[in-house]
Amino acid sequence: MADDLFRLAHHDRTGRPLLHASVAGLGLAAALLAELVVAEAIVIESDQVCVVSRTPPPDVLAYTVLGQLAGEVAGHTVRTWLAFLSQTSRERVALRLLRSGHVRPEAGRRLLTRSPVYVPTDSHVAVWPWARLSTRLRQGKPLDRFDTVLAGLAVATDLHRRVLDGAPGHVVAGLRQMVAVAPPSLRLLLSHTEAAVGDAVLTGH
Repeated sequence: MADDLFRLAHHDRTGRPLLHASVAGLGLAAALLAELVVAEAIVIESDQVCVVSRTPPPDVLAYTVLGQLAGEVAGHTVRTWLAFLSQTSRERVALRLLRSGHVRPEAGRRLLTRSPVYVPTDSHVAVWPWARLSTRLRQGKPLDRFDTVLAGLAVATDLHRRVLDGAPGHVVAGLRQMVAVAPPSLRLLLSHTEAAVGDAVLTGH
């Protein structure tokens, strides 16, 4: 989930970020939580993240995030976890992609920053989430649970405008309708994410 959102949030050839760092961080943090929801390790109840299974996920990053969630006895709200995980989510997802050979790091070209650019090693793989979502949505085809959540994250971070660039209004409306009927935990996660992104945009953080 987070890997595909990372691909949507970066140029498929240059690796250039397409989102403000804070927005990308929140979106990727939500995607990491969504991976655990889909794995039935956590549920979202109202505004709380609840760990329901401590069975270690096979993925190292998912295992680490679950350990962080489970380690907090008092628990925290979705918004608190999004804010916390967003601080490192881009780098952590990029490292997972790097380890699997999907990106290579290059020194950033912007002044006053040392953040590397992660260039896709295969542009066809990098563009696939965009192509898959764009094609299915424009053709009015249903999305599976994975792509429903990915599309919802695209809406929350405003990436859906790029995915559906030039599409008629009813296509965007159809996308929102699909997201609205996602399973409850995922729907709540997407709602909290969209609100967190909105606040970040308003405050400039």
